[in-house]
Amino acid sequence: MSLGENIENRRDELKLSPETEMPNMSLGENIKKRREELKLSQEYVAEQLGVSRQAVSKWETGQSEPTANNLIQLAEVLEISLSELTKPQENIEEQSTSEKERHEKKPNPILRANLIKWAIILQAAFLASSTIHIRAYLNNMDDKVYFGLIVFDLIMLVICSTWVTSNHRFETDKKQRRRNVNIELCYCIFQIAAALLNIYSSLGNVGVVIIVIFALVYLLYVNPKFMNRKLTK
Repeated sequence: MSLGENIENRRDELKLSPETEMPNMSLGENIKKRREELKLSQEYVAEQLGVSRQAVSKWETGQSEPTANNLIQLAEVLEISLSELTKPQENIEEQSTSEKERHEKKPNPILRANLIKWAIILQAAFLASSTIHIRAYLNNMDDKVYFGLIVFDLIMLVICSTWVTSNHRFETDKKQRRRNVNIELCYCIFQIAAALLNIYSSLGNVGVVIIVIFALVYLLYVNPKFMNRKLTK
């Protein structure tokens, strides 16, 4: 298809008359900017359009505007769409809005990993600490210091558990999110069992060791393999 036939087709699609001038706010600046990006001279553009160099210069300085035919040819020469040529501001705003939405929808992966990782670590730490203090308090119930430490541990444990639960919001796949909730529930049951073992058994701090092991397995193996969470490099 020749350039002339292409112009006619594009003009028919846009329902423009040959002499129609396209209203725009910064057409000249956009023509010049795009021409310079492609490293084209005014003479080259003028030659491709069959106009004088002075005509191209006037378009760029805003002294006159190209006709519909010229605009279609310009879009071809400058390798952009007609809408990008005549309404650059709208395209820029659309791109900015799309980029903003993408940034808003996608949380920072490093921040996300750290939030999840530290929530799990602190939850396990305060759980282990509370079991040690509860066992000590049961052996010496007159010591109010242990009672205060237990209250502190339990408050922090509730905060960390809430933090762990809130991290499910990062998972956008609802099916995966439900799976993660079920896995986390099983993990919490195992941790509670280890905590009770540490409180009521006569095996010393074996329960604490088990709590730490469960936390490490959950953090380093279960999360990346089954929960779609990449928490380590």
